[in-house]
Amino acid sequence: MSNPQPSHDHITVGIVSRNHLVRIGLQAALVTQPHLRFAGAVASEFDAEALVARAHPDVLVIETEPDIDIRELVYSLKSSAPTTRIILLSGAEEKTGIIGSVSSGIDGIVLTIQPPVVLLATIHHVCGLPPATTMYKRSAPSGATSGESSSGEDRPQYPSTAYPDMSLTGREREIIHLVGQALSNKDIAERLCISSITVRHHLTNIFGKFDVNNRQQLLLRAFEYGLLRPHRTMPLTTD
Repeated sequence: MSNPQPSHDHITVGIVSRNHLVRIGLQAALVTQPHLRFAGAVASEFDAEALVARAHPDVLVIETEPDIDIRELVYSLKSSAPTTRIILLSGAEEKTGIIGSVSSGIDGIVLTIQPPVVLLATIHHVCGLPPATTMYKRSAPSGATSGESSSGEDRPQYPSTAYPDMSLTGREREIIHLVGQALSNKDIAERLCISSITVRHHLTNIFGKFDVNNRQQLLLRAFEYGLLRPHRTMPLTTD
């Protein structure tokens, strides 16, 4: 059963990470979104419950560490704050170890090698809201057509799942999904049994169709058009 949407007009997010740069970086990413609010950060999993009790965040992002018992931590947090969504921030090398944590109450997993837009989209997804990339747009100016606000304030805009007809090929769609999994050109080439040069050629065509210059911009557009959607848990494999 999915969690209810936050009752207020913004999402509060707390951070648990031993890495000072991670805490600062995530806070910087959060403030780029007008509908997200930074609820605080702690450097230790032992302080996570205090943060939840004090700030009551809608979402708690926890960076995993080899010596952290994720099952026990998540169970404890969910017992005291059952409505707080928990997203794990995990290194790719730790994915095997966290497979068993999926059933322990976490709401999402984001890999540390993925760009910030993936975390932002996952935050919205676990809260039952549209992707961060298009949730808020500037309202139309005074004199706008019927149904549009003239207040000049930001307001929610639900993105369409449809995307412009860019005549994407099946292979290009595959590559977009693999980019969304943070795979390198080499990894994509191995997965699809093609050369890295061919992958670069496909990405050049994809960038042109989306009118973007890099992978992060591509992910923004892909989430916006509904080509990529964050899942409650990242698809994990043991290979």
